[in-house]
Amino acid sequence: MRIVKRLTAGAVSVEELARDMGASEITIRRDLTALAKEGLLERVRGGAVAKEHVAYEFSFKEKESRNRAAKEAIGRAAAKLVKRGAAVFLDTGTTALAVARSLRAVRPSVIVTINLCVASEFVGQREIRILVPGGEVGRLSPDLYGEWTLAMLEKVNVDVAFLGCDAVDPGEGYFCATPQGAAVSRTMLARSRRAYLLADSSKWGTRSLCRIGELAELSGIVTDNELAAEQRARARKAGAHLIFPEG
Repeated sequence: MRIVKRLTAGAVSVEELARDMGASEITIRRDLTALAKEGLLERVRGGAVAKEHVAYEFSFKEKESRNRAAKEAIGRAAAKLVKRGAAVFLDTGTTALAVARSLRAVRPSVIVTINLCVASEFVGQREIRILVPGGEVGRLSPDLYGEWTLAMLEKVNVDVAFLGCDAVDPGEGYFCATPQGAAVSRTMLARSRRAYLLADSSKWGTRSLCRIGELAELSGIVTDNELAAEQRARARKAGAHLIFPEG
């Protein structure tokens, strides 16, 4: 499993694996051969590369397990902002998945989402309608992007939108790693009555490639209780309303 996890970052050589794992090159070659037979990697000259579906699985599961307690707390706090029968948008990311799991008890009437993992959480719950736009599925994420996605989202109206992000700098705003993700967030900011940012404390004090907008544009930011006092002060100075989990 350590070998497969290493492969999610790209190709690795037998020499690198032997050095990093304290094993002989003969042992590593034998392990790679066994993993290839199980369909978990592809052997190449001098090493191996991960198969696409394996890379995706490890990438998503690793993100989901990172700061799990904080994300679950944010999910519970976010669900309290939704009234029964509301129309809700859930964005990309594993924090949105935590919100989805807490929303099952709230019973919104409609869930609009680009997150295929979120959509699957509501399968079998007949009281909740699930709307998923078309689009291109991310290579290493269960999310939909592109012109088809935006074309549908521009025609919907929701009561509450929960937006994901990759970074928050209170003085500059909030950011996404891709232009496609930023476009979805800006669209749903405009198509919602209330929009909340989901951002655990690990994302604060950093920037990413694409700036989405200013914190003051949001109805609030749902974060965890580990957020540093300095970041709290800077966010409030920027006009942000911070929402923390109880306890």
